[in-house]
Amino acid sequence: MGKITRVAFMAVLACILCCGCDWKDPIDEDIEGRWRLERFETTADGQMHECERIYYSITRMVVEVAEKQGPNGYGSFIGRFEYKDGRKKVVMREFKQRANTSDNGVDATVEDLLPFGMNANGTTFEVVVADGDNLVLRSDYATLQLTRF
Repeated sequence: MGKITRVAFMAVLACILCCGCDWKDPIDEDIEGRWRLERFETTADGQMHECERIYYSITRMVVEVAEKQGPNGYGSFIGRFEYKDGRKKVVMREFKQRANTSDNGVDATVEDLLPFGMNANGTTFEVVVADGDNLVLRSDYATLQLTRF
């Protein structure tokens, strides 16, 4: 009888522990993830900007943009991410310089964000394509073409 009681207690304990967990699944797996910025086209002049080693990491509330081991030294920035209009639009805002595990409290400047296809510290993008392998985002400044890696 003691063995059955112990097994029942363990099962109840496992259920309680699992129910206490808050699973943070992506809101949209076709948008959230790790992306490489291949190129972006600026709207004003139609100029295509090819990108080298520039990456976006998007989660349900945080976005990081960074040049990883690239030749230009653009740095790394972390900001807020949110969906608008039922996932038809996304907003990236309040970028700050990246520190070891968070930000260092220093706001990113417009000049800091230009190599990442943004001309403001708060940008709203229309989601043009989001198929899991490709992500195309359009703002009033530029159209970004990203591929999943």
